[in-house]
Amino acid sequence: MKYRLPVDAGRGLLVTACIVLLLPGCSIFSDELPASGARSSAGDGQIQILVEKNKASWALPSDAYNPPYFAMEDYAIDLQATPCLEAAGIDFRMVRFDPNGPGPKTMNDSQHRIFNRDVAAEFGYHLQLDPRVSMEDRIRNDADSTLDDPDTWETWNNCRQDALRELGGDPTQEVYSFGFPVDSADRDPAVHEAEEKWRQCMAPLGIADLPSDATPTNGLPTDSQYEQWGLNQDVAPWEIPPLGQDEIKAAIHDAECRDSSGWTDARYEAEWNAEIDYLTRNYRELEAKRVKYDALKEAYLKVIRERG
Repeated sequence: MKYRLPVDAGRGLLVTACIVLLLPGCSIFSDELPASGARSSAGDGQIQILVEKNKASWALPSDAYNPPYFAMEDYAIDLQATPCLEAAGIDFRMVRFDPNGPGPKTMNDSQHRIFNRDVAAEFGYHLQLDPRVSMEDRIRNDADSTLDDPDTWETWNNCRQDALRELGGDPTQEVYSFGFPVDSADRDPAVHEAEEKWRQCMAPLGIADLPSDATPTNGLPTDSQYEQWGLNQDVAPWEIPPLGQDEIKAAIHDAECRDSSGWTDARYEAEWNAEIDYLTRNYRELEAKRVKYDALKEAYLKVIRERG
């Protein structure tokens, strides 16, 4: 398996999960979101925004309409599938997830990268491994060869599909995504102006391979930085080399440039406004989707409370 740290700090594109098979780490309760041009706004134009603005956590309106967090989903399905797996003689130990624990400081549950001066000083461009997920279980399962046998894998997958159905999900749904399919923030004049100021602010670092059109959401870390800091090694996330002072210094400078250039404010406002527009135009479909997601999330939490 190839590993590479995701470092995109933007929110303009969808983060899509896996296809029909119930692979670990993949959200599979899905209907397609309406296309960005589709219109099904609330009849009177009134919508309810369920998320409060919070730039620090990069909260956006779409947060209320996201599918269940993949690690919680995996754990709940594994718990529900345990009797089936035990009956089949499969000793597959699940990865535990604590839904009441604090999430990672570098990524929110909507899969948006959190990056500011405090985060840069603590993590550089590294991602914090989710503290709610049992690292002991992840490391053990990464080395486990139980599912390498095709027949065992098929039985395991069938048990999990049945478990998902029992929890109210649908294993025939093929993809899921986080966020709304909007990209107008990429074309926002205020964002473009701030990006140019950011590039000027970054110049003193002398990053030789920083593209001339780089933006905070596209260009950092560069290939040379990945190589220098060991971020591009083909290893599991927990085996990435430790954080060094050069990376911290560059990340702090980047974070400060994002703020001083006005990029952080401009980008957040542009993304928020784009999502409000999309929510207004697709409100009915999104509200119906949210009801289904909320029911599935509650089913997952109930299984975790009772069996975890």
